[in-house]
Amino acid sequence: MSNKERALLIGIDLSEKKEFSVEESLKELSQLAYTKGAQTIDTIIQKKVKPDPKFFIGKGKVFEIKKICEKEKINIVIFDENLTPAQQKNLENEIPARVIDRTQLILDIFSQRARTQEAKLQIELAEKYYQLPRLIGKRGVLAQQVGNIGVRGGAGERKIEIDRRRIRDRISYLKKEIEKVKDHRETQRSKREEVPVPIISLVGYTNVGKSTLLNYLTKKNSVYADNKLFATLDTTTRKVNLPSGKLVLFTDTVGFINKLPHQLIAAFKSTLEEITHSNLIIHIIDITNQNYQNTEKVVLNVLKEIGADKIPLIDVYNKCDLIKTKFSHSNYLCISASKGNKVLELLNLIDRKLELNLEYKNISIPYNQLSILDKIKTVGKIIKYKPHGNYAELKIMIDNKNWEQIKKITHLK
Repeated sequence: MSNKERALLIGIDLSEKKEFSVEESLKELSQLAYTKGAQTIDTIIQKKVKPDPKFFIGKGKVFEIKKICEKEKINIVIFDENLTPAQQKNLENEIPARVIDRTQLILDIFSQRARTQEAKLQIELAEKYYQLPRLIGKRGVLAQQVGNIGVRGGAGERKIEIDRRRIRDRISYLKKEIEKVKDHRETQRSKREEVPVPIISLVGYTNVGKSTLLNYLTKKNSVYADNKLFATLDTTTRKVNLPSGKLVLFTDTVGFINKLPHQLIAAFKSTLEEITHSNLIIHIIDITNQNYQNTEKVVLNVLKEIGADKIPLIDVYNKCDLIKTKFSHSNYLCISASKGNKVLELLNLIDRKLELNLEYKNISIPYNQLSILDKIKTVGKIIKYKPHGNYAELKIMIDNKNWEQIKKITHLK
């Protein structure tokens, strides 16, 4: 898609009770189109009991869309639901514009924005699964026969069969490469856990401000942040010192979205796997989104699906500087990640939450090993320090994993 593309969005109202209305879903689709570089010129909603098997929408609407495309110079028509390969082909035969569905749009965005090798592999795999059933009848080009290499005469092999085999071979290769990356990540995680540092995962619906918050916490703009859906796709981890001095790792994860294409679910869950290893989850919610309560449900449902629903969670409302009415709730923080409003309160709350996992321990450290105090301060809390002849006696608060590491360093049993 180029910046000059003019888009027409199509939705269907099946009169089913859903968390997101057709209008809300189309508004999100418009944002997705903008993210990819298209300008929404108009939207069409048709009420139907069930989708038309040939065109998804009614034949009359197809004629209406054709006229709008000609009048408004529309060059891309985007359907908010998934189209079957046959529906997409039939629509393209009738409409003088490129026709895609929500899945193709999201795949395009993911492909454009992926940066890490793992993300690129996962997204290409999703694209191949999407392409495979759509090889049939692409304007008759794939129906021709070709001879096999080194073979003279014979019926040959249809190009569509060759393309299918190539895609299946590529799928097999991508799966193997993804497993290699996964094994490498497991190795990295094991090394990281040798010196345990609390992991704080930032989760939320797409474009709620997770990357903006991480940039504020690290006082850097090292994480790409933009007012677009899926501005970042790759997991980013940064070190942050809490007010207590404790060192933690903040992980920014890919944003969630309603109606995630099933081809991307495996890739999406793999990317989110890091969350299951968190000590604490910060759920960022965009208070300026009128449908924020339903976006919360989407996030919580995905956390449950990946097995992260038992991890302690803090709900944080963001962009509170942009709302006119004062938002207050005794159980939630309302911050501005861009301006830093109430972010210190959030860090203090994280400190208190993490302390719930700490236990009191007593330890004696020789003076020639007092450098270990700096490590204790980053992973725990020193409650009492009492000097003696050749050693210092400490009472500390620390979690079990780090306590075992301290014991190894100081040769305690």
